[in-house]
Amino acid sequence: MRILHQSQGFTTFEQAVSRAEKSNRSVLYSKTMEIDTIDPLQFYEAGYSIFNGTRTFWQDPKSEAVFAGAGAARTFYIEDKNRFDALSNQWNAFLKDAVIDNESSVGGPVILGGFSFDPEKDKSHEWSSFKQGYFQLPAFMLTVNQYGHAFLTMNIVCNKGENAVSVWNRMQQQKEALLNKSVSTLQDVNVVSIKEYEPDEWRSSITSVVQRIDNKELEKVVLARKVKVQFDDKKRSDSVLEKLRDDQSESFIFSFEAGDSCFIGATPERLIKKNHNKVLSTCLAGSIARGNTMEEDQQLGHELLNDQKNLGEHEIVVRMISKSLEDLCHQLTVPKQPVLMKMRDIQHLYTPVEGETDRASILEFVKELHPTPALGGTPTHKAMEMIREEEEMDRGFYAAPVGWLNAAGDGEFAVAIRSGLLSGEKAYLYAGCGVVRDSDAESEYQETLIKLRPMVRAVGGTIS
Repeated sequence: MRILHQSQGFTTFEQAVSRAEKSNRSVLYSKTMEIDTIDPLQFYEAGYSIFNGTRTFWQDPKSEAVFAGAGAARTFYIEDKNRFDALSNQWNAFLKDAVIDNESSVGGPVILGGFSFDPEKDKSHEWSSFKQGYFQLPAFMLTVNQYGHAFLTMNIVCNKGENAVSVWNRMQQQKEALLNKSVSTLQDVNVVSIKEYEPDEWRSSITSVVQRIDNKELEKVVLARKVKVQFDDKKRSDSVLEKLRDDQSESFIFSFEAGDSCFIGATPERLIKKNHNKVLSTCLAGSIARGNTMEEDQQLGHELLNDQKNLGEHEIVVRMISKSLEDLCHQLTVPKQPVLMKMRDIQHLYTPVEGETDRASILEFVKELHPTPALGGTPTHKAMEMIREEEEMDRGFYAAPVGWLNAAGDGEFAVAIRSGLLSGEKAYLYAGCGVVRDSDAESEYQETLIKLRPMVRAVGGTIS
């Protein structure tokens, strides 16, 4: 991988074309330039007319890294069940001959997407576009850093026999169209119905699982369910993103289009962040509703911080995540007590875990951490077996790692809760809960209703 720190424009692009011609292999040319500030969501919306079906979006809770992608220079479909290693191998091989023309420390080639929750689960039709893993290298990617500076990365995959001038001119025309396109007001669609899938049977599964936990078959398992929202026309991801950004700005907000489908959400749960040798993970388990008044909210938070069922559930997650990171980090810092993370609809017990590492890629951490006890259970293999037995649905990318990865192996992944799949005139929305010894079926059901609210609201519906 050859990195050029001085912009050479078309001349540098010709070098990549020449390398592709001589090697008879695809060669990536990636150029990043600073541009005038632009709203990432406006950039995303501007890409609809040209790049609908291949757009991406990512925003972390502090807006330290915001990405909006339009078009796909390369799509990485992962069909191997060893999906984390498979992506790592594909990405590293793809970067081998890359020419990266970067004027700053920001930018460069970044892939965005996610993985399946369980490669052993039979795939349902609605998830067919996403395989075991699905990542896009945007043809055009807007990056906005924590200081509000904007950068545009243009990625071109050069192949033998292509005319360099024609390819370059086409990309320049598309770039100008993206940056200068005016965005019209979006005409949203209406919700026709919201269907719950067998809620009584789901409650019965909770009761059955509690009995098996009492019999010491396992310590914890997470059961999830879904609802289907029907619209009167095709639902665009643009409108959902806009509502999520306004409504859930304290979350990781993401959108990954795959043809007529789009996996989208706003999750509060970080899986892992890697920046050079620093890593940060999040333990998020145990939850309670928000109060209608400040006094009620504080009382509920105090109740959560002292609730033995929730503290026990949280401790399981802290213990397992810390154990998973010990082998990958030479230094680890874990607070002794959780604090509260307050979202609009819910508050969670939260413990950050920080470490230092010499590992090359964030994918090593993703592989080690997924599935966390917060979304799978413990012991992991028994919990996964029980999920396969008790859940009728295919989770797809729900509760799985989603995020981004750059050429240096750094990046950030979140756990895709508070999420849904847009598919034509339908949306499938997901929520789950951690089942432990003291769990009550009706209480867990009510908790999933709270967790469904952000996505139901974002697609224009309501749920009790």
